[in-house]
Amino acid sequence: TASGRRSLDPVGNMASDGAAAPLGSIDNPVKFQNQDFDALLQECLKDKKLFVDPTFPAEQKSIGMPKDPNPAKEIKWKRPKEISADALFVEDTIGTTDICQGQLGNCWLLAALSALTVHSKLFAKVVPPNQSLSDSYAGIFHFKFWQYGEWVEVVVDDRLPVRDGRLLFSYSRTRNEFWSALVEKAYAKLVGSYGSLKGGNISEGMEDFTGGIAYSLPVTSRTPPVLWRILTAALSRGSLLSCFIQASSYSEVGKVTADGLVKGHAYAITDTDKVARGSEEVLLLKLRNPWGFVEFCGSWSDKCKEWEDTEQSEKQRLELKLEEDGEFWISARDFSTMFNVVELCSMSPDSLEDGDASTGQSAWTISEHKGSWLPGSSAGGSRKYNKSFWKNPQFELVLREQDQEDDDEEEEEDDNDEDEVDKGDEVLKEKNKTETQKQKAKHCTVLVELLQKNRRQNDKINFLHIAFHVYKVPPEVSLKIWSRLLFKLQCTKKRSLNRTHRGVWRKLRLDPGHYVIVGSTYRPNQPAEFFIRIFSKTRNTLGVQDFTCSSDYLPVMAAPVLPEDQTKVEKTFDEKAGPDDRLNAQEIMKLINSVVLCHRWFTKTEGRSTLSREQAETVLADLRALQVKLAPQESLLKFLFPLQSIFVQFDEDSSGSISPFELSLALEAVGMKCDSKVVQLLSERFVSGEPHLSFRGFVSCVSRLRKLFALFESETSPEVKDRGINSWLLQFLVL
Repeated sequence: TASGRRSLDPVGNMASDGAAAPLGSIDNPVKFQNQDFDALLQECLKDKKLFVDPTFPAEQKSIGMPKDPNPAKEIKWKRPKEISADALFVEDTIGTTDICQGQLGNCWLLAALSALTVHSKLFAKVVPPNQSLSDSYAGIFHFKFWQYGEWVEVVVDDRLPVRDGRLLFSYSRTRNEFWSALVEKAYAKLVGSYGSLKGGNISEGMEDFTGGIAYSLPVTSRTPPVLWRILTAALSRGSLLSCFIQASSYSEVGKVTADGLVKGHAYAITDTDKVARGSEEVLLLKLRNPWGFVEFCGSWSDKCKEWEDTEQSEKQRLELKLEEDGEFWISARDFSTMFNVVELCSMSPDSLEDGDASTGQSAWTISEHKGSWLPGSSAGGSRKYNKSFWKNPQFELVLREQDQEDDDEEEEEDDNDEDEVDKGDEVLKEKNKTETQKQKAKHCTVLVELLQKNRRQNDKINFLHIAFHVYKVPPEVSLKIWSRLLFKLQCTKKRSLNRTHRGVWRKLRLDPGHYVIVGSTYRPNQPAEFFIRIFSKTRNTLGVQDFTCSSDYLPVMAAPVLPEDQTKVEKTFDEKAGPDDRLNAQEIMKLINSVVLCHRWFTKTEGRSTLSREQAETVLADLRALQVKLAPQESLLKFLFPLQSIFVQFDEDSSGSISPFELSLALEAVGMKCDSKVVQLLSERFVSGEPHLSFRGFVSCVSRLRKLFALFESETSPEVKDRGINSWLLQFLVL
């Protein structure tokens, strides 16, 4: 895991407290696959050779889709000048028509790229300038993408997949411009293959091109004039915009309507304007279909009559081109009736506010953290799973100061998502907007976003349902003793929706105080990595709920040993030990299991609660290490019966096993407190391939931990002591 804190300046740039550009910033990006563009370029120029990328070879595995058996459809890899004699990286200026979708279902990515071309400064971050197919050309190019809190530089060679002499995937309308095809290749390399780009949400691409915050706006939530004003303001603030028509079924995806619009297809919104038509003022939006063709054919489209009645000066001002290039104008009124969702990606949370572009923007601070959901340890599932939900990763959020009153927040009342409150598993929308307005001035404004990482690997999308919950910790409760029981209290709590998108976010207004943020998948035991970030207008602290492991082995009160049980164990010992009172490994196992089986509950567990020979020897070794001076059979009873009592307490269904989620509680009952990483390793080591932990596994855990805690206490090395008990446990549990 890793965490950090940064500031966001008014134009959306990430800044560090220090002067030097930190690793992962746009000026010092992480080098993907450890490839240094400048060093590789200079090496190729020196050796007078064209770069060949060994990490993304010109092979079918980079395509990431099954090979077509038809020899006529064979894919070849060619460099731009082998495809077009007048090939250029960029021809004149960057434009939306430079991007046309090829034979790959990645309209979500290309629509985001089209939206990016509208903003030259943002475009230059992704596509560094001074790249060419002529000057200092060595067949190598580089691009930068935002990935979960840091910028990553991806290097590619310029060999592109071709079929029948034409680019297989993204291409330019003029067929001789190659920057978009190379950006697409670099992004495909980042996620594993071209096939990994099939299908997705536009917001994903927009965030990775900017590092901004992507969110959805239902078109029907605003009147056409208000929606037009919001989108105009967002474009002027540097936001990326796109939209789509929802398909009611999978079979409808890609279907072209009578108006020339494609269902389930991503469009970029590249401009807004208004034209005078007699005494009427018409509000317009300019859209781009990444296919490069198939355009809207209604009012104000390229083929309509409205333009004939429009002044020539107006058409020149709009730079109107009546061509089949995928770009067209549509009225705000028609847009509101034909499209369902607008996707926006803003560089600052201020841009999420409705209002005009002149509104001043304030400084924001970002707190970030990376973590993971581990099966049996920290993948606790949704609140539907009460026994394990509390095991999900938890983050402490401390809000210290109230916001200064901002003028731009007056229109926030239109945002219905602001007031979703978690009531069990239902989400209620609070309707009292007037009361919300009154509360704003005394609240802290925060935006929480949770992203699941690397779900496009292995040539497929595999997004999980994810969500986060925000709980206010009562003042009388210490964060250190926050437990699963407190989740059941009727304390203030808010949540995001459970969605299968890469990310979920929500803007909240909270009272100053202490909060716990819990990120979860919908179902438990689903492994995944995640990234969480919090934008705040005031000072805040985001930290993980980790602690130092500790051991204070407790003399747990167990039921008194019954005389008949004591007699049974002594009889077994006398029968097996012989005259020298010594036992071999097999006899030790039988003796210990006779102790275990004294409890009638264990007779129902079909042997899962007995100990193996190796485990029995471990228990005896533990007793010897602790210098137990009682008779062997008496020592075993005193050691195992308390563990039995604890184990029975957590084996609620009498199955002879406990969930790995309950292991940390059972260990705590023994007197051992372990963090999530240690518990995860214990689960992996002692669960023995079963879904739950048997009694024998629990005994092994306790024995091993007691030994490791004792060894750490006896350790004299200052270096070992400085690293701490957590590091010590992780080191030996991994072995």
